[in-house]
Amino acid sequence: MEPTTHAPATPGFSRCALAGLLLAAAGIPASLLADFSWESTVGIDLAWSPAHVATYLAVALAGALALGALTRQGGGVRLGKWHAPLGAWVVLWGAVAFVGAVVFDRWWQAGYGLAAGIWHPPQILKAVAFFAVLAGVWLAAAPRRATAFAAAGGLLLAMIAVCTLVAAYPNRQHAATFYQLACGTYPVVLTALAAAGARRFSATAAALIYTGLTGAAVWLLPLIPAQPQVAPIYHALDHLMPPPFPLLLVLPALAVDALLRVCPGRAHAGRQAVECGLAFFLVFTLVQWPFAQFLLTPAADGWFFAGGGRHWPFFLKIDPRAQVMFWPAPGDEINLRSGLVAAALAVLAARTGLWIGAWMKRLQR
Repeated sequence: MEPTTHAPATPGFSRCALAGLLLAAAGIPASLLADFSWESTVGIDLAWSPAHVATYLAVALAGALALGALTRQGGGVRLGKWHAPLGAWVVLWGAVAFVGAVVFDRWWQAGYGLAAGIWHPPQILKAVAFFAVLAGVWLAAAPRRATAFAAAGGLLLAMIAVCTLVAAYPNRQHAATFYQLACGTYPVVLTALAAAGARRFSATAAALIYTGLTGAAVWLLPLIPAQPQVAPIYHALDHLMPPPFPLLLVLPALAVDALLRVCPGRAHAGRQAVECGLAFFLVFTLVQWPFAQFLLTPAADGWFFAGGGRHWPFFLKIDPRAQVMFWPAPGDEINLRSGLVAAALAVLAARTGLWIGAWMKRLQR
């Protein structure tokens, strides 16, 4: 009688480790929002500022938990003598890339100064590292609990919002670039969540996680006393400046869930991409356009919405009239041509998300 052989067990994360990964992943966009607020209020970009330290700790925790998932034997993805879930390898790559980006950034600032631009090469490498860590956590959550999968997707939405924050000020939300940027990014995550999530409303849950995390920054950061410490000072504050209010992604996410999970059809993936992309474009535009108008009115000038055109970085010189108006740019108006471009980007993003979702479902098996 031949001995029975068993396939090697697939290594994975325990519930506690997965919870730790989600905590670390949440710390990345949360600390970056705090960093934005710190630099907009205080203005001194220290390597060991509280926000930066929080980012270091979040990446270190994610990297340590991913490192703990390595085993000498078992299933998963093999690299040399080590085996680990795919998500762990992606998280580790992101953590190593972040360390390299921090060293690169110190060198860059020493050579070019702080006025080298927002998206200089070290910052781009940092953004790639952050997305890698968050994507790795998302992959680690995929074969586990549905709630963790939706939460990790919501953190990815928050990371997209952080990277596009400057373009998402309410004053810019009647420009074609804003809608094209949103349509080309958010549907990727939302459709992947709806396609691969175990629950009917995975995309909606993720959008709520994004809203809660970003909203918490809007409501809590102004409770911390702070003041500008460098000149010039055009908008003196005595507390940290809140970031812009979160985008209304919940309604387009609900539309995507409805198309893919609540009332699913047997349509081809291409047709599903068209339906989801157009649904995102139409719903997002219809709700965000009037909401942007509201955010520039005195009715939004309160602790909850933090709008009314009152919150600006201390170093930004801006006419008081421009603070409460939209900033039109030649060639950046919403018209038939720019709207079609935004809709096409949403369809392409949805198709990418559907492909990612299908791949993640195969990965779970």
